[in-house]
Amino acid sequence: MDRAGNAGIIASFAIAFFGVAIGAFAAYVSEYGSVVQASKGSGAQVVLRDDPLNDAFYRQRQQIVQRVLASTPTERFAPPLENERLVAPSGEVERSDRPKIIIVFDDMGLDRELFDQVLGLPGPVTFSFLPYAHNAAELAQIARAQGAEIMLHLPMEPRGNEDPGPFALMSNMSGADFLEALEWNLSRLEGYVGVNNHMGSKLTADDAAMRTVLAYLRREGLFFLDSVTTGSSVVRSAGARVGADVIVRDVFLDATPGDKTEIRRQLALVEEIARETGYALAICHPRPETLEVLGPWLASAPQRGFELAPASTALAIQKNRKLQHIMAL
Repeated sequence: MDRAGNAGIIASFAIAFFGVAIGAFAAYVSEYGSVVQASKGSGAQVVLRDDPLNDAFYRQRQQIVQRVLASTPTERFAPPLENERLVAPSGEVERSDRPKIIIVFDDMGLDRELFDQVLGLPGPVTFSFLPYAHNAAELAQIARAQGAEIMLHLPMEPRGNEDPGPFALMSNMSGADFLEALEWNLSRLEGYVGVNNHMGSKLTADDAAMRTVLAYLRREGLFFLDSVTTGSSVVRSAGARVGADVIVRDVFLDATPGDKTEIRRQLALVEEIARETGYALAICHPRPETLEVLGPWLASAPQRGFELAPASTALAIQKNRKLQHIMAL
């Protein structure tokens, strides 16, 4: 990233951005790399080799998720190993011991008809709105009024030639331009509880850039959901170093647009992960084929023993498990 004239930029923006800009900019120009690896396939997930949070629950859960994602179709419903299932803890954070299923709809705000269809699904489901979508603020307000949880789908630089959209966060931006684009995006909606990346396979692998983003979100009281668009994501490691709340998706439901058979296979993975770890977090898009498959599946999920939940539930479970682990030491 362009670091020319950093001192001048910090000085000129100190008043405008106060301590947040200074702290974020310091993260932006610092250097640190986290080593990660990812499994292959449409459910690819990140496993950190270094664990700055020293989070036993996260490590154990990721081992289970990886086993499920790597399984063949005939193995996906095999019983878990005796000591591998994570038992849901008791407490106020989780209303029941039923496995939680979290569905996040990305790319919301571009199509009113599809928005209405998502709003009519059995829920709760979580809406993640593109900040540059013309009707994003209006539709987000409608969804909130219906009790849905809202997120902001933050455009970030991908690898390759795909266009992430206007005001996307790019690795070649100056510090001033980067912060200006970040603020523009975050100002487009109200009432959202978290942020997840739109594209971002390049930027989410940039530790300095992600520490800038995550430090800013921490100040705003927002969590970050890593969509995991790259096996080289450093989001969780960067979040740990700035004290930001980070959760990670487990499965993409419709990575192959229009393939209803693949969507059903991915939903089978979601169910297995939820049964074995207490919850599963899946991302999908407001596409006709996705809605056709997902509607009946969501409607019957409670009869199969699952509880539908918003994205923030994953963060609550994560914090509760960590607290229980600390208390048990």
